[in-house]
Amino acid sequence: MGSHDFIRFPPALAQLSARTWLLLGEIQATAQAIRSSPVLPAHSYELDREYLAKGIHGTTAIEGNNFSEHEVTQIINGDLPAYATRIAELQQIKNMLEAFNMVARDEIFGKARPLSLATLNRYHKVVLDGLGESSKGNVPVGALREHRVEVGPYLAPPPESCEMLIEQFCDWLNTDDRPSDELDGYEVARSVLKALVAHVTFAWIHPYGDGNGRMARLIEHLILLRAGLPEACTHVLSYFYSKTRRQYYDELQRSHGEYYNGAYPPVGDLREFIEYALEGFVDELNDMKMEIGSMQVQAIWRDHIRSCFPAHLTGAQGRQMRLALDLTDRCVGQPLLLEMVREVSAGIEQEYCGVSDADLAEDLDALAKMDLLIHDAYGYQPNPALMMSLFGNSGLNAG
Repeated sequence: MGSHDFIRFPPALAQLSARTWLLLGEIQATAQAIRSSPVLPAHSYELDREYLAKGIHGTTAIEGNNFSEHEVTQIINGDLPAYATRIAELQQIKNMLEAFNMVARDEIFGKARPLSLATLNRYHKVVLDGLGESSKGNVPVGALREHRVEVGPYLAPPPESCEMLIEQFCDWLNTDDRPSDELDGYEVARSVLKALVAHVTFAWIHPYGDGNGRMARLIEHLILLRAGLPEACTHVLSYFYSKTRRQYYDELQRSHGEYYNGAYPPVGDLREFIEYALEGFVDELNDMKMEIGSMQVQAIWRDHIRSCFPAHLTGAQGRQMRLALDLTDRCVGQPLLLEMVREVSAGIEQEYCGVSDADLAEDLDALAKMDLLIHDAYGYQPNPALMMSLFGNSGLNAG
């Protein structure tokens, strides 16, 4: 091509820093710890939905979508009210939900196939469904672009090169290019590195009239799924890119260098983008690990609450146990005043309908005497010191 010789397969990678390899090792270890952590099915489902929302919100927010993460969660759950003036933004989010679900069906529940131009076109058709005319001037949907494009200061390769480059891109992704002397056991780290390189390389090619950023992040998600990462883990990078989008764009721009005298430098430099993404990946996975630790604390604590009551409960004891359990779900670390306790859950509101404040206070004091609650000037809350003492020696504490 002359002007874009830095786009080559396999991609040229300069010597990676020791820090990069340490970050890759930390990601592999943390992902494996997350995958092996015992979590209740309900909590696992909650975690997957939370991070699916983060991934969809992240990858659409980068493109200027103004729906909040909470609203994206409502869309996923089918609970968002209709917005007559935000139809295109809503469609964009629904498209990414379907695209992520399609990849999951292909990779987890179906038979993973080699990537091809046809597969990418199929995904692109979903990503831009209903948006082709509203995005950037009636761009082709599910088909490669037929015109030159500029992304900020970056001039993408000519359209006649796109098919060849994408075919080479897919051939590279479908090839196990692991060096013969590489030790087994580092497949996740190697796949994470390949996912990041694929992300940037696809952005360099920019083969579609619109939706290239969403496609690049979708391909990254697909590669991480194929590596065996828990599905929640595969969404954290899109979330991180959105939180740091200015740096995200700066690192992409820096990776190919400056256009000069009709061409870009013959070799791109991916090192800074890779290290930036890996640092974010580590931070987000550690946050997830801490969240899983909190879920495990909660599950153990709920078992402890039940163990504090006899098998055959009186009416007051049954009410108190329900109160302790629902307070655990709603107000860990957030003390509630007496007048707020009835609003903890619909179940508690119903349980204490017709019960006086004096009787409610008596039940709360009974739980405090059992060390299940603490009561101070700020109100009532589950006993945090006892919760952590039950969990701290288990070896599972995420921190």
